[in-house]
Amino acid sequence: MCGRFSIAVRISYLADHFGPFDPSGISLPRYNIAPGEEVPVITSKDTTQITMMRWGLIPSWTTEERTAQAMINARAEGLGEKMMFRTLLSHGRCIIPATGFYEWKKSGNQKYPMYFTMKDQDIFGMAGLYDSVKAPDGRNNVSFTIITTAPNSLVIPFHNRMPAVLKQEDEKKWLDPGYSTGEKLVSMLNPYPAGLMETYQVTKRVNSPSFKSETAVEEDNSGTTEDLRKWDTR
Repeated sequence: MCGRFSIAVRISYLADHFGPFDPSGISLPRYNIAPGEEVPVITSKDTTQITMMRWGLIPSWTTEERTAQAMINARAEGLGEKMMFRTLLSHGRCIIPATGFYEWKKSGNQKYPMYFTMKDQDIFGMAGLYDSVKAPDGRNNVSFTIITTAPNSLVIPFHNRMPAVLKQEDEKKWLDPGYSTGEKLVSMLNPYPAGLMETYQVTKRVNSPSFKSETAVEEDNSGTTEDLRKWDTR
């Protein structure tokens, strides 16, 4: 599961990585993004435009949007065989920009948030699916889910899932409408190489979705009762 992430860069960094786009309506950086919030997303429909979407997929076939349970994650395994995702895999693919994501380490009754990011601190793209639902007032409510895959050796001590982080050479392919074969698409959703990533403990204030300070992504070993090096299994 991926239940919290960050986009801890200014808007210009998104353009450097993903290409030029209209920055209006986008507010960055974002240090502690939680389900239900609107975040910038790049779609296969128009790769030159970034769309603000709500995190938590409400599919278009839902009859009661207000009572539907939003799906914040979708498992990569069997994605092409599941009817509810097959159509979205064909024409509803998207990339969610990120600079890191959070998981939690349990120690006794305590939960310590761990931040996972790239060693070079670069921005990366998480694979996702999106859809839109027509609201009673005529507006299109657009939402997305983050695809998860098996964890790499860096993540596995903390959780049995991780976001499907795309290799940079696969980002254009993931958004390319020409890649419509499920097998080719799912092959891009393998665990990201652990050797290119790092993790460290951050403040427990991250446990609250309302905590939005830049210190959310800063290393903080205060209160640690264990040597975190033993968790690094690379």
